[in-house]
Amino acid sequence: GNAVSISYQNKNNLFKSKATSTSDHPPPSMLSHSFVAINIPMGGAIRQHIYHDKTFAYTDSSDDDSYTDEFDPILEKIDSARRQLYQSTLYAKALAAQELLFYDSTTDESDEDSTSKATYKSKKEARLQAKHLKISSFLNLSSTFLYMTNYYIITPTSGHYAEKLGSTTTFSGIIIGMTPCAALISAILYSWWANYSYKSALLCASACSILGNILYAIALPYNSLTLIILGRLINGFGGARAINRRFIADAFKKSQRTTASAAFVTAGSLGMSAGPAIAALVAYFPVPPTNRIWTHETAPGYIMFVLWTIYFITTFINFREPTKIHHTHNSNANNNGTTHTSQNDMIDYASTQQDQEQHELTPILQNKPSKPTKSKLNLLKNTPVMTTLIIYFVLKLVLECLLSSAAIIGSYNFNWGSKSIGTFLANLGLLMFPSNIAVANLSQRYEDREIIYGSLLALTLGTTGILSFGNSYLPIQYIVFGILIFLSTNILECVNMSLLSKTIPKHMAKGTFNSGLLATEAGTLGRAMGDVYIFAVGAILSTEYARDHFLNFTFGPLAVISIMTVLLTHYVYEQLEENEDDDEF
Repeated sequence: GNAVSISYQNKNNLFKSKATSTSDHPPPSMLSHSFVAINIPMGGAIRQHIYHDKTFAYTDSSDDDSYTDEFDPILEKIDSARRQLYQSTLYAKALAAQELLFYDSTTDESDEDSTSKATYKSKKEARLQAKHLKISSFLNLSSTFLYMTNYYIITPTSGHYAEKLGSTTTFSGIIIGMTPCAALISAILYSWWANYSYKSALLCASACSILGNILYAIALPYNSLTLIILGRLINGFGGARAINRRFIADAFKKSQRTTASAAFVTAGSLGMSAGPAIAALVAYFPVPPTNRIWTHETAPGYIMFVLWTIYFITTFINFREPTKIHHTHNSNANNNGTTHTSQNDMIDYASTQQDQEQHELTPILQNKPSKPTKSKLNLLKNTPVMTTLIIYFVLKLVLECLLSSAAIIGSYNFNWGSKSIGTFLANLGLLMFPSNIAVANLSQRYEDREIIYGSLLALTLGTTGILSFGNSYLPIQYIVFGILIFLSTNILECVNMSLLSKTIPKHMAKGTFNSGLLATEAGTLGRAMGDVYIFAVGAILSTEYARDHFLNFTFGPLAVISIMTVLLTHYVYEQLEENEDDDEF
């Protein structure tokens, strides 16, 4: 028995000496390729296996301590990398779920290995295509960043702008609300346009933003409320978020979409914070009272006019259509007799994929009407889908009321100027990042419906606690419960969209009228209704009465709506779970 043990130990010592002698220049192995291919998920399993072998084979060995000391740091690094990768993936998925960017398609598997099979491309062409994709992706992200900046940059000053033109401060609700009203229409238009081209749609959207901002800026010199309304309405047609989402689905492989989607949401969050921050920064520069061209109110229009003009020129020169669009649009050209042999090879490989995508990328007007299926007819009876859409509408309604009313409430209750309001809104927007990290962690401990229910309770607490119950109302109360409302709506949005992506029928994940467009319309409608509601509250109340009761008249009904949403969620709670089969809906 001792001889066998010594022989076994000698073999292991020989193995360790060989491993040590080749550690400086180790040859590539299947194990190293496995680590790269599966993102090191098996580090923990290898660690347990080695420790098990050590305990079994080296119980009486004198080399036990040295063996542990030699391999333990390596295993610890593997475990650490695995945990970091896991947390990063959770955070990226939380961001992606927030914008419902999980597109389900039958072509995903073919997308995964299309790069390896497209051998006809030279390395130079592949590098050039990758460079174009990076530039186009950056321009796609810049579009959503500028749009969100444009959307919120007027929030601190729109009320004062309306007053200078002879209206009331609460008219800012109409000024802000014109953009989401137009976006309700433009989202459908751009979702259809993306079937043909991304570049022309992005150029059209940026041109609308250029025109809208210059009209907004010159409204004061011309003393015209109509120009403000028209400018903000045209800005709504500059919202290309439907294009931005579709670009990610078409330009990136399935394994890359979560990261690309996270970058998309991050760009929007930064724009949401940058808009009020720019308005606050402009307020620090004094303006002569007699100047009606460049003022604190008109400056956002001029600034965004310049930024959108730069973006338009850059996009016109540098943007390239994603490869998937080129393959579909050029399929006829690639089938003629003058094509190269290498192109024919690619056509043979891509034919199946193109056939599957044909319905999605063919113009709507040329599609033959299909007979409605049972799942399409019964979509309204899909309880999880309809509940999540209602929750999405409510959270956007509450969030928009919080942001759009900040300037009015700050002015009425605390005598805040545009600098204080802009700073508050900018810091509020930055809280989106820690809240998304919280979602990533909570999603591993609780089900989606549990987090939704808890977030709705927090939202109810926020809309109730922000109310004024006495004669004195301190800024700290407004700030604390305003932060609670913002955090609860953001967490609720992430998890709610995640549940929607798991419960919506598969046929709604493709085509022009897809699940992303459906969620966009619900959220945009909530924004528009919130802005109109702010104006309605101000119109009902007289000026003096509004100063004392505007806050309660704004958030009191929202608290009631939040309570009703909690009761609805409680009623259908057992049905808020992932569907195993779409066909039953």
